Amino acid sequence: MKLRKIMAGIVATSVAGTMAVAASAQYDAFVMYASGNWYPALIADASGHFEDPNSGAVTEWTSGTAEVTKDGTYTVSLSNIKGTGVDEETGEEKLLPAACEGAAVFNVDIPDLGTTLGIGGNSEGFDANMTPAEKMAFAKSKGVNVTDVKISVVTDGETTEVPVDSSKILFGDIENNGKLRIELYNQFGDTSKDAPFNTSDIFFNESLNVTFTITGIDAITGGSIKPTPSTTTAAPADTTKPTTGDSTKPNTNTGVEGVAAVAGVALLATGAVVVAKKRK
Repeated sequence: MKLRKIMAGIVATSVAGTMAVAASAQYDAFVMYASGNWYPALIADASGHFEDPNSGAVTEWTSGTAEVTKDGTYTVSLSNIKGTGVDEETGEEKLLPAACEGAAVFNVDIPDLGTTLGIGGNSEGFDANMTPAEKMAFAKSKGVNVTDVKISVVTDGETTEVPVDSSKILFGDIENNGKLRIELYNQFGDTSKDAPFNTSDIFFNESLNVTFTITGIDAITGGSIKPTPSTTTAAPADTTKPTTGDSTKPNTNTGVEGVAAVAGVALLATGAVVVAKKRK
């Protein structure tokens, strides 16, 4: 079979205006990921579908989520990733399987859990200007901890464990939006200075999996979290043009909005073409 050239059509400059803020259920942990070369440019939520309104390019995937409402060990995943590309054999543009390599942004997000646990947002003692490490220390001071983080990748049916130093991972309400984020790696964030794992170990064409243990929920909530209306709201729609979701201002901690323009330049500079193939 000929190698298939996959067009990196999801240009990151459009990411900030197209993020879906309500794509995940409350307390459902999901993987947020962008590969090292920004193709797939962004898998920002658990919806399983991202369409660039400028180019029309599409990325689709299966998001394995986990409802986090008590202490325990959870696994989340990405699999079956496809992107708009050109089939070299037929010349037809369609969704094609995409191999992913490296990591520019790699987090596990749990919507609203930070607010519920009193470790972020408007919680007493929380300061939005704290560093990510300080936000993690604040979460720990309330009894919340994330440990035993494991990453694995699956390529052509073969599972490979990625060595991880859990002590270097950051967690807490890093974005000041009520989410509990587990920052595994962010090339524009503090984890890039002392990475918990080697990003070159990330390569997969089937699935990317993260397992983590979280404690402190039971002690804070009495062992029961009852779903409440989400505290995350979308920006008002602009009726003068097609709706593209929530357009939030850049945040240097997100790994998404604040780096969109940089990623777009990177894609253009490389010709925005990636070959999906097995790494030797």
